[in-house]
Amino acid sequence: MRKLLITGGAGAIGSGYAEWARDRYQVTLLDLPGQFDDRHAHLGRLVEADLRQLDEIREAFDGVDTVLHLGGERHPWATWSSLLPANIVGTYNVIAAAVAAACRRVVYASSVHAVSGYPPGSGVTEDDPVHPGDLYGVTKAFGEALGSFVASTEQLSFVALRIGAFQDPRVIDAPETGWMLQDYTAPTDLYRLIDTVIDAEPLRFEIYNAVSGNTFTRLPMNKAREDFGYVPDYDSFQLSTPFREAIRAVGGVADRAMESGMREEIESSTRRKEIA
Repeated sequence: MRKLLITGGAGAIGSGYAEWARDRYQVTLLDLPGQFDDRHAHLGRLVEADLRQLDEIREAFDGVDTVLHLGGERHPWATWSSLLPANIVGTYNVIAAAVAAACRRVVYASSVHAVSGYPPGSGVTEDDPVHPGDLYGVTKAFGEALGSFVASTEQLSFVALRIGAFQDPRVIDAPETGWMLQDYTAPTDLYRLIDTVIDAEPLRFEIYNAVSGNTFTRLPMNKAREDFGYVPDYDSFQLSTPFREAIRAVGGVADRAMESGMREEIESSTRRKEIA
């Protein structure tokens, strides 16, 4: 059983994933003093430490196979004074501790904000340059760059997941959640993808978009599907009643490639070759 260390373990993603994965991994949750309560006790070993202090967190990494790094400042409107210690210094310390402890892999919670500077409607793939839309996104781009550096110079695998708007599916039907539909990430969709990248081999340095299968999205999920056969279960535009009814009223969203005469011709040619 792999030993998994989750930073930011008292948060929504950290504690939710620990609940999801505790039968498959030996889980340690790490967070700031005072963040854990009785709800976390059954999830695994609890460690109270400050990511800003390398000496304080270092011992928790010993014997760990994979680090799921979720800790840090999570608000896109945060100022540099809070982002620098939490997301720059803290992320550096997590990666340094993982290298020192000879961990196999770090799975890093990056964000759609690393590329949110692209115009609305853009389909941003993992190969496109980072283009943060705020200082929070700048710190997430820093984490990706640091991971690339370490993966090429140390014996550490690094996988970044560009996570979108993480919310329970039940809240997506509310009118005030319309802003998050294109970036929506359902909890179990994210948990399944985390499972996948923890266990996948071989991976040295990779970035994956990490949203649900939303009909209209700025982060296409093609790469995870091609690399792992991973397909999200949820679509925010089907969870949202107005959009679901509108899509149904027009007969669905057409797949122009599938409906094109060129696609039909290619498939017919392929079938003829297989028969021959």
